[in-house]
Amino acid sequence: MSNFQFQHSYGRILGVAHTALVRHLAKLMKAKNLPISPEQFSVLSHLWQKDGRPQNELAICTNRNRANVTRIIDILERDGIVERRDHAVDRRVFNIFLTEKGKALEKDTAACAAQSIDDALKGVSEEEKAIVMKVLRHSIDNLR
Repeated sequence: MSNFQFQHSYGRILGVAHTALVRHLAKLMKAKNLPISPEQFSVLSHLWQKDGRPQNELAICTNRNRANVTRIIDILERDGIVERRDHAVDRRVFNIFLTEKGKALEKDTAACAAQSIDDALKGVSEEEKAIVMKVLRHSIDNLR
Protein backbone atom coordinates (compact mmCIF):
# COMPACT_ATOMS: atom_id res chain seq x y z
CA MET A 1 0.00 0.00 0.00
CA SER A 2 1.25 3.46 -0.92
CA ASN A 3 1.97 6.22 1.59
CA PHE A 4 0.35 8.75 -0.73
CA GLN A 5 -2.19 10.86 1.14
CA PHE A 6 -4.31 12.78 -1.32
CA GLN A 7 -5.72 15.22 1.24
CA HIS A 8 -2.18 16.45 2.01
CA SER A 9 -0.78 16.28 -1.52
CA TYR A 10 0.56 19.14 -3.61
CA GLY A 11 -2.26 18.69 -6.14
CA ARG A 12 -5.00 18.71 -3.51
CA ILE A 13 -3.64 21.78 -1.71
CA LEU A 14 -3.18 23.59 -5.03
CA GLY A 15 -6.73 22.74 -6.06
CA VAL A 16 -8.22 23.87 -2.74
CA ALA A 17 -6.26 27.14 -2.91
CA HIS A 18 -7.48 27.76 -6.47
CA THR A 19 -11.08 27.07 -5.55
CA ALA A 20 -10.87 29.34 -2.50
CA LEU A 21 -9.36 32.14 -4.60
CA VAL A 22 -12.04 31.82 -7.29
CA ARG A 23 -14.83 31.79 -4.70
CA HIS A 24 -13.40 34.85 -2.97
CA LEU A 25 -13.12 36.67 -6.31
CA ALA A 26 -16.75 35.79 -7.08
CA LYS A 27 -17.81 37.19 -3.70
CA LEU A 28 -15.93 40.44 -4.27
CA MET A 29 -17.36 40.84 -7.78
CA LYS A 30 -20.87 40.16 -6.52
CA ALA A 31 -20.44 42.80 -3.79
CA LYS A 32 -19.60 45.32 -6.54
CA ASN A 33 -22.60 44.14 -8.60
CA LEU A 34 -20.37 43.12 -11.49
CA PRO A 35 -22.37 41.06 -14.01
CA ILE A 36 -19.67 38.47 -14.66
CA SER A 37 -18.25 35.33 -13.09
CA PRO A 38 -14.58 34.53 -12.44
CA GLU A 39 -14.77 32.11 -15.37
CA GLN A 40 -15.95 34.94 -17.65
CA PHE A 41 -13.30 37.22 -16.14
CA SER A 42 -10.59 34.85 -17.34
CA VAL A 43 -11.76 35.32 -20.94
CA LEU A 44 -12.33 39.06 -20.60
CA SER A 45 -8.88 39.65 -19.10
CA HIS A 46 -7.33 38.48 -22.38
CA LEU A 47 -9.63 40.73 -24.39
CA TRP A 48 -8.71 43.70 -22.20
CA GLN A 49 -5.07 43.00 -23.09
CA LYS A 50 -5.80 42.57 -26.81
CA ASP A 51 -9.30 43.12 -28.15
CA GLY A 52 -10.52 41.21 -31.18
CA ARG A 53 -8.88 37.87 -30.53
CA PRO A 54 -10.11 34.80 -32.40
CA GLN A 55 -12.23 32.47 -30.31
CA ASN A 56 -9.74 29.59 -30.63
CA GLU A 57 -6.94 31.85 -29.36
CA LEU A 58 -9.03 32.65 -26.28
CA ALA A 59 -9.36 28.93 -25.63
CA ILE A 60 -5.58 28.56 -25.70
CA CYS A 61 -4.96 31.70 -23.59
CA THR A 62 -7.39 30.59 -20.89
CA ASN A 63 -6.33 26.93 -21.00
CA ARG A 64 -9.92 25.86 -21.68
CA ASN A 65 -11.44 23.72 -24.38
CA ARG A 66 -13.21 25.38 -27.29
CA ALA A 67 -16.67 24.23 -26.20
CA ASN A 68 -16.22 25.80 -22.77
CA VAL A 69 -15.02 29.09 -24.29
CA THR A 70 -17.92 29.05 -26.75
CA ARG A 71 -20.35 28.72 -23.83
CA ILE A 72 -18.67 31.60 -21.96
CA ILE A 73 -18.70 33.82 -25.05
CA ASP A 74 -22.36 32.96 -25.72
CA ILE A 75 -23.27 34.24 -22.26
CA LEU A 76 -21.07 37.35 -22.54
CA GLU A 77 -22.58 38.12 -25.95
CA ARG A 78 -26.12 37.62 -24.67
CA ASP A 79 -25.35 40.06 -21.85
CA GLY A 80 -23.96 42.67 -24.25
CA ILE A 81 -20.38 42.44 -22.95
CA VAL A 82 -18.73 41.08 -26.12
CA GLU A 83 -19.66 40.64 -29.75
CA ARG A 84 -18.57 38.17 -32.39
CA ARG A 85 -17.41 39.52 -35.72
CA ASP A 86 -16.53 37.56 -38.83
CA HIS A 87 -12.83 37.14 -39.51
CA ALA A 88 -11.63 39.26 -42.44
CA VAL A 89 -10.32 36.26 -44.39
CA ASP A 90 -11.58 33.00 -42.87
CA ARG A 91 -15.38 32.73 -42.66
CA ARG A 92 -15.09 29.82 -40.20
CA VAL A 93 -13.42 32.06 -37.62
CA PHE A 94 -15.00 34.66 -35.34
CA ASN A 95 -13.06 37.38 -33.62
CA ILE A 96 -14.34 38.45 -30.22
CA PHE A 97 -14.57 42.15 -29.44
CA LEU A 98 -15.48 43.97 -26.25
CA THR A 99 -18.51 46.21 -26.32
CA GLU A 100 -18.48 49.52 -24.45
CA LYS A 101 -20.14 47.66 -21.57
CA GLY A 102 -17.33 45.09 -21.63
CA LYS A 103 -14.63 47.76 -21.69
CA ALA A 104 -16.28 49.56 -18.76
CA LEU A 105 -16.02 46.44 -16.56
CA GLU A 106 -12.22 46.30 -16.64
CA LYS A 107 -11.36 48.76 -13.87
CA ASP A 108 -13.71 47.41 -11.19
CA THR A 109 -13.05 43.79 -12.10
CA ALA A 110 -9.28 44.27 -12.02
CA ALA A 111 -9.63 45.90 -8.59
CA CYS A 112 -11.56 42.85 -7.35
CA ALA A 113 -8.92 40.49 -8.75
CA ALA A 114 -6.12 42.46 -7.09
CA GLN A 115 -8.04 42.54 -3.80
CA SER A 116 -8.66 38.81 -3.96
CA ILE A 117 -4.95 38.11 -4.41
CA ASP A 118 -4.01 40.61 -1.68
CA ASP A 119 -6.45 38.93 0.70
CA ALA A 120 -5.12 35.47 -0.15
CA LEU A 121 -1.50 36.50 0.40
CA LYS A 122 -2.00 38.49 3.58
CA GLY A 123 0.89 37.74 5.92
CA VAL A 124 2.99 36.09 3.20
CA SER A 125 6.41 37.70 2.76
CA GLU A 126 7.77 38.83 -0.60
CA GLU A 127 10.41 36.11 -0.35
CA GLU A 128 7.73 33.44 0.23
CA LYS A 129 5.69 34.78 -2.71
CA ALA A 130 8.75 34.57 -4.96
CA ILE A 131 9.37 30.97 -3.87
CA VAL A 132 5.75 29.97 -4.50
CA MET A 133 5.80 31.59 -7.95
CA LYS A 134 9.07 29.82 -8.78
CA VAL A 135 7.67 26.45 -7.70
CA LEU A 136 4.43 26.94 -9.63
CA ARG A 137 6.24 28.00 -12.81
CA HIS A 138 8.58 25.02 -12.45
CA SER A 139 5.58 22.69 -12.04
CA ILE A 140 3.96 24.13 -15.17
CA ASP A 141 7.18 23.71 -17.14
CA ASN A 142 7.52 20.11 -15.94
CA LEU A 143 4.02 19.28 -17.18
CA ARG A 144 4.27 20.87 -20.62
